[in-house]
Amino acid sequence: MRKNIFWLILTAVIVFVIFFNSSTSPLIAAFEEKVSLIEQRMSDSKLVANFLSYLESNFKDRIVWDNGRLIIDFRIKKEADEKPSLKDSLGGEYVNPLPEVTSEKDMYVLIKDSLENTASDVSFVVSSSFCGSNCSIDDVLGKTSEIAKLILSHHPELAYADKWSISASTYKSSSYKITITFNYFYPLDKVKEMKAETEAKAREIISKITSPKMTDLQKAKAIHDYIVKHTKYDYKNYISGTIPFESFTAYGVLIKGAGVCQGYTAAFNLLGQLAGLDSIGVSGTGIRNGKEVPHAWNMVRIDGKVRYIDATWDDPVPDRGDKVMYTYFNLTEKQIEKDHKWNKEDFSEKYFDYK
Repeated sequence: MRKNIFWLILTAVIVFVIFFNSSTSPLIAAFEEKVSLIEQRMSDSKLVANFLSYLESNFKDRIVWDNGRLIIDFRIKKEADEKPSLKDSLGGEYVNPLPEVTSEKDMYVLIKDSLENTASDVSFVVSSSFCGSNCSIDDVLGKTSEIAKLILSHHPELAYADKWSISASTYKSSSYKITITFNYFYPLDKVKEMKAETEAKAREIISKITSPKMTDLQKAKAIHDYIVKHTKYDYKNYISGTIPFESFTAYGVLIKGAGVCQGYTAAFNLLGQLAGLDSIGVSGTGIRNGKEVPHAWNMVRIDGKVRYIDATWDDPVPDRGDKVMYTYFNLTEKQIEKDHKWNKEDFSEKYFDYK
């Protein structure tokens, strides 16, 4: 039996030497050494078992047992064969495939998700179907900038970045590769800490002031009332022109208890989302004492209908503690447009579903 195995192995080695080129010589040399040992130690009853153990330990990824036959793959494997890569046509570098944008909604959601994750930048490919066959790179850049600006208006709870830069290059002849780099007010670690603290506080608030059994209107009122009762309008800094960045954020309203209209709007958005309400911020102007001033408020879908809430103007100045007004709560478009002006196309109902 041992002699038969010996001759089978010896025959295999001869065949390998004949049919494989010199690049396999290190492997074949190892086998020739073992064959020599077999010839010298045929009397050793453990020889075959040891030899097979050697094969398994040194060539286990090349061994195939086929119905009792031992097959060894001596082909030289290349790393490219084992780990194929996708090659990006830009710069000849191996990269992960970029997400493709084919519509305004695709771009909106991608940029919004990046801001939610406090990404430093985001890259994507804009296909030719995005804005038609005659779409130029300037058209794409302009539309990208418009959408980024809209997102920060719709979602001031994400507005920890005030500026951004956009670069573009041709991608596979018919598309464009776009990269947006965000400029945050603080280092990313600090922004993430602020957002985490604000969200934790928001979850705590919602668990106390709402319940699943409440209607949309009841939830909206609970959120409106909480913000008004627990926030002081940052009037002193507003008058002096020294408003700190925090007052423009949900962090300023929910953690510091002070803010201006953008902060009120951001806090309402964040609390509303956690309560299951559709809410976006609206940026425009408010008319006070005959003058138009920059202003922000919320557009909310309440029980299937579009309504407007301006928690800022329902909060008395100077602050009066638990005093809450409802002059600007749950208004129709016709009611609020008496002293609020905005671009209705940029703040339409369709954006509720851009998520």
